[in-house]
Amino acid sequence: MVGEVSYSIENQNLKEIIEVAKQISSELNIDHIIKNVSFVMTSKFSATISAFILQKDIDDFTPMIYLYKSTKKEIFTPNFPSILPLFEYFDKQEYNQIPFLQFCNDFEDKEIVDEIKKIYPEFIIPLKSDKGILGVFLQGKKGNGNLYSLEDNQFCINVISFAAISIENANLYRQATVDRMTKLYTHHQFQKHLEEEIKKGQRYDNKFSLLMFDIDHFKKFNDTYGHLQGDIIIKEISSIFTKSVRDVDYPSRYGGEEFIAILPETDITHAAKVAERLRRTVEEYEFSGEGGPFKATISLGVAEFDKLKIKYNVDIIEAVDNALYYSKQNGRNRVSMARFGQSPALITFK
Repeated sequence: MVGEVSYSIENQNLKEIIEVAKQISSELNIDHIIKNVSFVMTSKFSATISAFILQKDIDDFTPMIYLYKSTKKEIFTPNFPSILPLFEYFDKQEYNQIPFLQFCNDFEDKEIVDEIKKIYPEFIIPLKSDKGILGVFLQGKKGNGNLYSLEDNQFCINVISFAAISIENANLYRQATVDRMTKLYTHHQFQKHLEEEIKKGQRYDNKFSLLMFDIDHFKKFNDTYGHLQGDIIIKEISSIFTKSVRDVDYPSRYGGEEFIAILPETDITHAAKVAERLRRTVEEYEFSGEGGPFKATISLGVAEFDKLKIKYNVDIIEAVDNALYYSKQNGRNRVSMARFGQSPALITFK
């Protein structure tokens, strides 16, 4: 009888593991992978928390904690500067899982230990890939107060092994599609995505707009302060750009100091408002650097897709580029709207 129960539990666990693997195996969005896995881990065990600690981005080892308590989600940066000590520890120790109390005793960096204590994990599972450690997973206590069984532990280890594969694939995809300096999509990826948007617009009458801008007098700035300081300006403007658009938008580096974004389901009036908000944010921002703070401005253009006038990428890119050029011709640090068959129009916001 006991054997039959054990076999039934193992069989159910296997079914659930396969289902999770199916859900996340082709997922390239890390947030979605974390959400799916955390939901399974909290709901199956009524766990107090499930959490991931991952590096912030490509070449950025700032730790980010993705914490789930039931269906509530928090993403935050803990008070320790780098995730690398965790990588090094789990790479050397080769644990598949470690009780948190044992980790507290073994791990030398007590600043990191104290931060993780605030989450109240029961155990830690490292996310392992062929290239090393990707991060760690933290599981809280069971809701009923019982201890995790051997079968429970193995279930968690197996699920997290699939999560690690999916996160690694998502990381590789991101490395292949984003510009390393700015963390924006590459010119090539932008062109591919724009082609898809135009096809959807032609077939389904989907609307979208383009927003394009470049940094005013950037060559003069580089000549005066040097290319390293120019790179800082580009990185910080890219960060502002990313924060100024939605998750569904497609912010990209078009080339050099030129940037562009696809804004789905957005008409030109709303695109102009996004552009003006971005323009003001950059204008008011104080850029860091030796001898700074520095000031910079941007000139912008916006254009809306028109299925009767736009068949190819170049058609709408030319329109938005002309609007951007019109902004530069008329004093810079402003927004212009493309108008097919007419000259662009400067936008004035009260």
